[in-house]
Amino acid sequence: MSRIALWQALACALFLLSGSALAEPPSAAREHFAHGVEQAGLGDFNSAAANFEEAYRLSPHYAVQYNLGQAYAALGKSVEAVHAFEKYLEGGARKISPQRQNDVRQLILSLKRRIGYVALEIDPPEAQLFIDGRAIEAATPGVPIPLSVGVHGVALTLAGYRAFVGSVTVESQKTVRVEARLERTPAPSPVERIAVGQVAVDSSLPELTVSLDGTSLNHVSNDPFLVPLGSHRIRCTRVGYEPIEVQVEAHEHAVARVNCDLTPRVKAPPSDTGLVSFQVDPLDAEISIDGRRASHSARLPRGLHTVRVRRWGFVDWTRTITLRPGFPETIVVQLKPTPEHALELARAARKRRTLAYVIGGTGLALLGTSAVLYATNNQRYANWTASNDSSSPDLQTALSIQRQDFAALTTAVAGGLMLGYAAITWSGSK
Repeated sequence: MSRIALWQALACALFLLSGSALAEPPSAAREHFAHGVEQAGLGDFNSAAANFEEAYRLSPHYAVQYNLGQAYAALGKSVEAVHAFEKYLEGGARKISPQRQNDVRQLILSLKRRIGYVALEIDPPEAQLFIDGRAIEAATPGVPIPLSVGVHGVALTLAGYRAFVGSVTVESQKTVRVEARLERTPAPSPVERIAVGQVAVDSSLPELTVSLDGTSLNHVSNDPFLVPLGSHRIRCTRVGYEPIEVQVEAHEHAVARVNCDLTPRVKAPPSDTGLVSFQVDPLDAEISIDGRRASHSARLPRGLHTVRVRRWGFVDWTRTITLRPGFPETIVVQLKPTPEHALELARAARKRRTLAYVIGGTGLALLGTSAVLYATNNQRYANWTASNDSSSPDLQTALSIQRQDFAALTTAVAGGLMLGYAAITWSGSK
């Protein structure tokens, strides 16, 4: 199977995640979904989310929202992740197993703890609002806007007014109220040009803390944020990891990107680490944590981690886990085969069962032959004993009887081995 065909198989399998009947999605939707799965496997959750969004636009099936929510959660976009998971539960309803519904609801509760709110009083109210460089089109003055916990850039523009650029710190489950008033310019003019640039921090790690020129931003996503033009110092940290500090130059009309894939500390204290082990079926499946290959047991820095388990012919398994010092985690993962691979496995099992029947039947025939040989040879031996004088025994007949005994024994051993092999082959086909 080619690489493209493999990802198309994975896409179809994940589109049918709920197990319900679903019309064949358009080929373009399958391709976007397959690309999303592939990019997520490489740790590029930005590209994965973009592909999942396009796949859902082309073929709006609820199962896609689950994968989209996982991608958003890995990016730290808690608000978007909660929205995606809620659409998944709403669209799937009873098609989703109770266990999966409970897991998703628990994940939503965990994500909501990483969300706060900001209520903006804007004067004049028709000013265009930007948060973290993105235009907020449907904002209602005074109505709280959900945002991920951390520092967010806020900007307001309106023709004839001076632009406003500031920031707001959002705390978990709290509402921050901010008043922003624009000042008129001496002479009305088109929308004032904001002399700012954008910086984006790329990392596969959740819970990353980013500081800009010594001021902590509590960075929670890979989205660009606004900064004044010029040189800035970016520092990325997380407990249990070696920090990274780089200089970046912010220019207009371009996004300056900083790679902050931190490396775990070699000698981190036990209070900063947690232990995780995996029980994976099949055993040779590949495990990756935060985009890096991992073994079946690993000690990692405490906090959130994104785990992915994959193997050719099976549907990828992705979860976000939380490690705590002194509380070892055991993750049990049983991958489900894709429809194509499940069909191949069923065919192979049927072939093994047929082989077991043939070998077992042959083994029984050999055992029957051995029994007949042994019985007839016993009679020959009794006749030979009765008709032979001890002084001049018939040695040629004795040798024939001995050879037939050996043949009976060899046939019995062969039959027994074949029956044993047939039993093993049969059990392995279930």
